[in-house]
Amino acid sequence: SADWQADYEDSHRADGIILLGYGDYIDFQPKFNTLLEQNTKFVCWGASVDNRPDLTISCDNYGGGKLAAEHLLAHNRTDCAFIGDASDHSPEFFARFNGFKDELQQNGVPLNDRKIANAISTEESGYHATRSLIANNITFNALFAASDLIAIGAIRALKEANINVPKDVAVIGFDNISIASYINPPLTTIEQNTTIAGQMLVENLLKLIRGEQVQSTLLPPRLIARGSS
Repeated sequence: SADWQADYEDSHRADGIILLGYGDYIDFQPKFNTLLEQNTKFVCWGASVDNRPDLTISCDNYGGGKLAAEHLLAHNRTDCAFIGDASDHSPEFFARFNGFKDELQQNGVPLNDRKIANAISTEESGYHATRSLIANNITFNALFAASDLIAIGAIRALKEANINVPKDVAVIGFDNISIASYINPPLTTIEQNTTIAGQMLVENLLKLIRGEQVQSTLLPPRLIARGSS
């Protein structure tokens, strides 16, 4: 539904809500506030709700960004680019970006602002962002994409420009979606433990419905190394 919140309020058929995605975080914040004011029982996967971090189960996105940088540096890739939304509008992407940037900085490899391209989490957005970098003669030998879909689009753009992956440019994504291991080359990525996250979201929502306290949990990510890096 275009307005799930209104549907939920009208139906009164559910005792609580599990939120898995909500687009622009800043635009969504008023809906979070409304849910809290109405004492709606809800938990969410991803970015923390202001003043109520206990309602969130999340991947350690900052740590995931650091893992990506560590992997690239271990393979002597020091000329790095980032594609994603590095702003408060997408806190999860922003955390991945900051972890990546900080790990590079700590190893004496600052991330050049010209090598940061904005993209939403779609293949087409990743494709066009990468084409823009190439068209502007911005060179790099490694690319960290804030999501696998962005990375898949980036690889398509690199191939069209006769840039070999991983020989010329190593590419890392984030999420480990099912198609990641089937593209050519198979995508190196940062995996979120969504199975455990799903179980914890359900358990926490049931606790809230019963009037019990819940705690925020930050789940550790894992690097899945494949052929793209």
